[in-house]
This record gives sequence, C-alpha cells and structure tokens, in this order.
Amino acid sequence: MGIFVYAFTATGKSVAAEKYSNVIDMECTKYKYEEATTEATKGTKRTLKRDWPGNYFRALTDAKDKYDYILVADKICDLFISAYNYEYWRVYPNRALKKEYSDRCRARGNNEEFIYYYEKYWDKWIDIYKNDKKAKKIIELQSNQFIEDVLPNLKKK
Repeated sequence: MGIFVYAFTATGKSVAAEKYSNVIDMECTKYKYEEATTEATKGTKRTLKRDWPGNYFRALTDAKDKYDYILVADKICDLFISAYNYEYWRVYPNRALKKEYSDRCRARGNNEEFIYYYEKYWDKWIDIYKNDKKAKKIIELQSNQFIEDVLPNLKKK
C-alpha cells in the first residue's frame, strides 16, 4: 500500500509523477470541477461535479494499491485519510522561500489571483504542514529542492 504525501503547491508533484512510475499526482481538480483545469484557471470560480468528493475518494482508493507515493494537496484528503487511518507524510518549503515559490507558480502559469492567495496564506499553510502531529514524516524543502529530492526508492519510467 502506498503512502499519501501532502505536498505543498509548487513542490514538483506533477513533474515527479511524470518521471517516476511509482508516483502519482492526485491533483483533485479534474475530479472536482466540470470545466477542464489549467494552471491559469486555478483560483477561479468553476462548477462542482455532482459526485464530488466521492469520485475523488474512489480514485484515491484505487491509487493506494498501485503506487508507492500518492501525492495530494487538497484539504479534502483529510477526510479520506483520517477515515481509514492511512499513513501520510507532509512535504513543504522552508518559510523563507515565499518568493522562490511564488516565482515557481508564475513560471508554471498560475494567475495573479492565485498568487495573491498563495502569498496571503503562505504562513498559515506552512504552520499547518510544519505542526501536523499526526503525520508520520514531516520534510522541509530547502531552496531549489523538489519533492523528488526527498522521496526514497523512486523508479524511473
């Protein structure tokens, strides 16, 4: 059974999933919204799917038996993970890296409204990750580090 890894925004979840066969990025927006999602539409108003979040929970259940690492970011995962008492880790950037991470978001195409909220809640979200007493592991990324730098036993595609 795989390990759920809450990975902070812009830590390289999608890149890791593309490079390694034992990693999946369970980005929730394709399960959550009717409209197709791009980095530019994150943070904008969209229509929720009728079967959300059940459709996402079914996909997480399927992924946990197929992958070593299931990368998640959405708070909705708390319900799923706690209901089954699954092990999870937290991976987040050092608090001082706010500008580096905002720049990463811009480089990948996030809109300025997204960046505004990302920066506004930066400290709050860092505290949630850093102070999670239930996480099996808590890993702080340093400058120029990505999630693939801290996950062991990655298998290249």
